[in-house]
Amino acid sequence: MPNAIAPTATAIVAIVAALLTTIVPTCLYAYVEPRGRLSWGTAGDSPRSRRAPALVRITAWLSFAVGQIAVLWVLVPAACAFLLYLQVTLGAGRPLGAAATVAVGTMALAQSALAVRLLPLGVRLLARDKHLSQRVGRLAKWNALASSILLSLGALLAWAMAAAPSLVHPWLRVALEWTALRPILAFACVCLVHALLLGQCARLLVGAPSRSR
Repeated sequence: MPNAIAPTATAIVAIVAALLTTIVPTCLYAYVEPRGRLSWGTAGDSPRSRRAPALVRITAWLSFAVGQIAVLWVLVPAACAFLLYLQVTLGAGRPLGAAATVAVGTMALAQSALAVRLLPLGVRLLARDKHLSQRVGRLAKWNALASSILLSLGALLAWAMAAAPSLVHPWLRVALEWTALRPILAFACVCLVHALLLGQCARLLVGAPSRSR
């Protein structure tokens, strides 16, 4: 019975967490999107049809969703710092274990810095900022490259710890994997999807009709 309850409880917690994370981006989107509709106006249109393309709206909402996590994401390097402290305090530290902990914490900080920039990006997408239109393609490529590098480094680090278990203490490997490494890999995948969507938005922003007054 306990074995059957654990997956159910995990699924419930995941669903509740997912629902909670949609509140802020949805409220922010509902506030910003109507105010940016005029930027997407064309001659002879109606107020009801005047809005950004669906792909732009989806990417903007995802920008808000990912950007809000950037603030909470500093908890990941904090957890890595705590794990490093435990290694030193308990005398269970090993060179590779300490290096892996520092590397994972640094990756989380890099992700947080990249993600926080997506909050204003979502606003500028809905407002069809003309300066953003000129460089959104390069921004999408940079974000995709950064997310791919972080995803590759995380996967390589996970493989290295699994391939050489004697170099990393068993409790550290489990703690580091579940508290930091797996979330980093999942977050990198989400950011990579956002970068791909942003790249598709580049064509719409550049080729969109001129703003109508």
